Amino acid sequence: MADALATLASMIMVRLWNEVPNITVMRLDRPAHVFAVVEVKDDKPWYYDIKCFLQSQIYPPGAFVKDRKTLRRLSGSFYLNGDVLYKRNFDMVLLRCVDRHEADLLMTEAHEGSFGTHSNGHAMAKKMLRASYYWLTMESDCCKYVKKCHKCQIYADKIHIPQTLLNSRKRPTVTDSFS
Repeated sequence: MADALATLASMIMVRLWNEVPNITVMRLDRPAHVFAVVEVKDDKPWYYDIKCFLQSQIYPPGAFVKDRKTLRRLSGSFYLNGDVLYKRNFDMVLLRCVDRHEADLLMTEAHEGSFGTHSNGHAMAKKMLRASYYWLTMESDCCKYVKKCHKCQIYADKIHIPQTLLNSRKRPTVTDSFS
């Protein structure tokens, strides 16, 4: 709150040296905006509106002007190939968009599968990106998945380093080099 007041105070122009402007601050008791991504009812994935807009260039029913503008802006970074939706990464790599069910299967395979290493959530999310998969809540979902993994919780406090140095070779001394 103090940062906001300091910013507002720096924007006020004072004409006279003894003039004190009146600053009115209004406060809402509810959040002004909440960014929550939830699955749409009727088993529609999170990217349903973007995919429909790219297919037919028609906005969803009941969309306001601000919603339409946001949908146009978001759809610019997505690419539709047939029935599969891809997201363009910052370096123009196409990442396949997956829904909740596919994301759960991918997390299970990446964490516990044949090449799964029970890595932490951030590493698992990066592994998914390298495998060219994408969903909005990827990193938080991976972190939540790791917290629920039974094996990770059992062995988390075990330290996996040897008690002695692995290299037991004798180090040369000054006297060894002259003999």
